[in-house]
Amino acid sequence: MRKKLAVVATEKDYADFLKGNIEKYLGKYADFFSYSVDEMNRKGVLDEDYVLISAFNIFQDARKMISPGSEIIVLSFALNKKQMERINMVPKGTRALLVNFDNRSCMHTITSLYDAGYRDVELIPYCGEEEYDHSIKLAITPNEAHLVPNGIETVINVGESSVSMNSLYEIADKLGVYEEFSSGEAAEARKEYYYINSGLDRLFAEKISVTDKLSTLIRLMKEGIVITDVFGKIYLSNEKADLILKRDMANLNGVYIEELLPGIILDTKKEKIIKTGDRNVIAEAVDIISQNRIAGYIVTLTDFEEMEEKQHGIRAKIAGSSHVAKYTFDDVIGHSDAIIRAVNEARRFAGSDSSVLITGESGTGKEMFAQSIHNASSRSRYNFVAVNCAAIPENLLESEMFGYEEGSFTGARKGGKTGLFELAHRGTIFLDEIGEMPLQLQSKLLRVLEERKVRRIGSDKNIDIDVRVIAATNKNIHQLMLDGSFREDLYYRLNVLPLAVPSLRERKDDIEELFYHLAKDMHSDIKLRSDAVDLIMTHSWPGNVRELRNVTEYLTNQNKVEIGAEDFKWVESARDAEEKRIESKRTAGDAGDKEKFQFMLTEGNNIEYVFFLLETMKKLADKKERYGRKRLEELLTEGGVICSEGEIRSMLVKLTHGGYVRTLKGRGGSEITRKGIELLDFIREFRETGLLG
Repeated sequence: MRKKLAVVATEKDYADFLKGNIEKYLGKYADFFSYSVDEMNRKGVLDEDYVLISAFNIFQDARKMISPGSEIIVLSFALNKKQMERINMVPKGTRALLVNFDNRSCMHTITSLYDAGYRDVELIPYCGEEEYDHSIKLAITPNEAHLVPNGIETVINVGESSVSMNSLYEIADKLGVYEEFSSGEAAEARKEYYYINSGLDRLFAEKISVTDKLSTLIRLMKEGIVITDVFGKIYLSNEKADLILKRDMANLNGVYIEELLPGIILDTKKEKIIKTGDRNVIAEAVDIISQNRIAGYIVTLTDFEEMEEKQHGIRAKIAGSSHVAKYTFDDVIGHSDAIIRAVNEARRFAGSDSSVLITGESGTGKEMFAQSIHNASSRSRYNFVAVNCAAIPENLLESEMFGYEEGSFTGARKGGKTGLFELAHRGTIFLDEIGEMPLQLQSKLLRVLEERKVRRIGSDKNIDIDVRVIAATNKNIHQLMLDGSFREDLYYRLNVLPLAVPSLRERKDDIEELFYHLAKDMHSDIKLRSDAVDLIMTHSWPGNVRELRNVTEYLTNQNKVEIGAEDFKWVESARDAEEKRIESKRTAGDAGDKEKFQFMLTEGNNIEYVFFLLETMKKLADKKERYGRKRLEELLTEGGVICSEGEIRSMLVKLTHGGYVRTLKGRGGSEITRKGIELLDFIREFRETGLLG
């Protein structure tokens, strides 16, 4: 015998609406009747098997009117797609009244909207009587427009909410048709709803079929999951598997897994790495046993590169440090020819995996260039690990770089330690101050670069690594090789892509721009007078950008709006002290050769570069040869001096102006003069006596 259900609401129209809503999905299982509260009171007794009421405010009336054999069900409601389409028209940031017949219903609707992700409009509950903020000019209501106050200019009537899926399931359960409803009408009902208020616990409690439960479960898993029959034919898979195999979900069903993963062996429990397209996939199959027989297989798929990327992050977390490159080429400030050339060359290097050797004076921004190269490379998703070879004590440098096993030496950390090369796997390792690395460790570093393997201290196991190396130094590596303190073979292994970062003296056009950029970073709007600009343009800046930053920070703390030359007195004093120090050294040599010494003083840290350029030109003169800038660049590079054609051009102009070099017309090249040979001998004397230190 078919069950009877009564639907009761305050108004008849609403009761009819709810009846139609429920009847649409459960009408074939029972007979439904609708009543307003007045109709229910006139009838006297409701003898239907179940009485469905729309709100708690009519519960007391309904309780008195039902027969002893009837049961009350309080309906819950959910938003449908049509309602949300209307509400989404409201501009973000709007304040609006949510109007309903009682506060409980207001709060229920507001909560439902919030749970549905609608959080950009502030909703204030209003039940038709209380005071409200009269600056609010918009109201949203589910068919209760008559309760909207007169001061509201715009009313959005979203219409009635639908009976929620939870209530439909509850009614189906009461009628004894839960399984039939779950596998039939429930799927159609879900399409109507914008939001279903149910978590996983409720989802699994819905008594849906085992296949539906399994489908839901594997969709939630992070790994790719494919379920096959005993012959390898796919009948279930998740979106992650679709992503890994790059196939549409609908196309996987019925496909044999061997077509997608050639070489997979289902009846073995061993992991296997399989190449599919441009991916390396780790596949592992597990038996599905039914009645003591293999009924099929569950195949787990893991993207090898994705797994490595996750492990990469885990390694860094275990090590307790973050290895992130924060600078990009956009952070390099300046428009001088020298800095633009350096940036353009570094950008080209970013597209390669070869080693880079960055040279430049202290404070020029070598690490900024290293980080920018990393961030512009294909390795940018992985770690950028910086190692200061001069800052770590020699006895600890090896264990820091290559790691160690537990118990390998006194004081070793329990569980051992991951080395910096391992942390840089798939990424970049930056070896700053490489010229300070001890010779013994240079030999081990060379082996790591050649073999692409590291071995932790105390271990007999080699670990494969894929690391790009960027090294940097402010020393003359070529001279270190001649002195025997730097391995020649390591130098050539690191110096595949040479990059020279210009000093501040070589990019004077950038100094003022850099000053204002640094001041802005320090939240200062100070201005330089013309005399102050002249001063910073003529200062030698031995500390380069680092020194400029310190000067800028000093000046921003003077509480002045405008900065003049008088504010740089301490800078002038430092420069005078440096010149006096050099002057005292000069007296140990030829005190009479003021012009040569003045040239050395003007060029500062560039004097080593001048020496090698003049020495090369002297050797050419001895062979009665002379070459242009391009050939000079090649000869200097072969000798281990890192330079560019532009830098040679700039230096030749200075030397020509001083009479040390003669530049011939046309393609005649350049040649050293007698005066230049005297300058070369003068510099050599200072070098040999150590007075250039």
